[in-house]
Amino acid sequence: MNAISKIIINSIENNEKINIPEYLKNKMTISDGYIIQNEINNFFSINNDFKGWKIGCTTPVMQEYLGISNPCLGKVLKKNLFEGNTKLKFENFINPGVECEIAVILGDDFNYHNKNQDYEKIISKIVPSIEIVDDRWENYKKENTPVLIADNFFSSSIVFGKGVDNIDINSLKNLKGHMEVNNIIVGKGLGKDILDDPINALKWFLEFEFDKTNIPKAGDMISLGSIVKTFWIEKNDTITIDIEKLGSVQAQFI
Repeated sequence: MNAISKIIINSIENNEKINIPEYLKNKMTISDGYIIQNEINNFFSINNDFKGWKIGCTTPVMQEYLGISNPCLGKVLKKNLFEGNTKLKFENFINPGVECEIAVILGDDFNYHNKNQDYEKIISKIVPSIEIVDDRWENYKKENTPVLIADNFFSSSIVFGKGVDNIDINSLKNLKGHMEVNNIIVGKGLGKDILDDPINALKWFLEFEFDKTNIPKAGDMISLGSIVKTFWIEKNDTITIDIEKLGSVQAQFI
C-alpha cells in the first residue's frame, strides 16, 4: 500500500489531521491522486459500503475559492448519507464545512458500462443536498490538488431532502437556491452555476475513467457541486438549504 494511503487511513480512523511529508507528495500527479484514493476506498470497502459521490469545483465560486479550475471527484460511505433533517455530532469531524448542492440518485436502469445514457431514464430522483466537507489538513491552501483528491477531496457526509422524481431535467439550470446558517442567509446561487448546467456535471461524472473496483452503481447518489461558497461551521450551528422545486433540508451540529 502506498505510504500516503497509510497516513490518510490512519488519520481518518483516529479522527486526526493529516500530515504528509513533502517528499512524498511534491511530485504527485492528478492520476496519482485518484490511484491513492481508490486504494483508500478499497480499504474502507472491506467493512463498509460506498453509495455516494461528490463532485467538487464545478462552480466558479468554488473554483475561485480553492484555486482549482477543474472538477474533482470523491466518494461517500453509505453510513454517512442521511435522508431528511439530521442532527450530527460536531466532535465527529475535524473542521466541518457545508455546501448547498443539487444531487441525483441513479435509478435501477443505470448501467455504467452503457455509454449511451438516457439521463431521463437513469435518474430516479433529484434532491437538495447539504454536502458536509471536512478539512482534515493543517492548511489545505498549501496542499496540491492531487493530494486533496487522494483524501476524497474533503469528502465526508451528505444530508439530503425528499426531492422529486418528475422534474424536467432541462430545468435544473434555472433553479434558484440558498443556504442559511442559524436562519441567516450566507449564500445564494443558480443551478447553471454548476458547469452551466447540473447535467453537465453528471455527464462529466459518467465519462470519468473509473477504476474497475470503484464504478458507480444503480442507487448511488451523486452530489453535483455547490452553488455557494463553503461555510465553515461551529458547534450548535443549524444549516438549512432550499432549492427551488426540489425542496429544503436541514442539518444541525450538536
